[in-house]
Amino acid sequence: MRYLIGVLFPVLLQSLFVFIVIETNTGNGSWVGLGALLLGIFAIPATGIANFIYLKSNREISDFAALTRCYLMALIVPLIIFILLMVG
Repeated sequence: MRYLIGVLFPVLLQSLFVFIVIETNTGNGSWVGLGALLLGIFAIPATGIANFIYLKSNREISDFAALTRCYLMALIVPLIIFILLMVG
């Protein structure tokens, strides 16, 4: 259950956020959708792998502390995309 909540849910939330940004920036002349797509292609699997390795190597840490760090790590991509939205 720890891997489901710590690896799969953050990846799904990132994918949903990237999909929403891509769909809302289609056809309006903005390059933010393309930037979100290119960032998501590399960052979403990398986040999933990093969260899996983190949970695998830190079994002695409590679930709440480990999952909090996984979700904080998963917030990096939406934060970068949000900054792209503000600039572009």
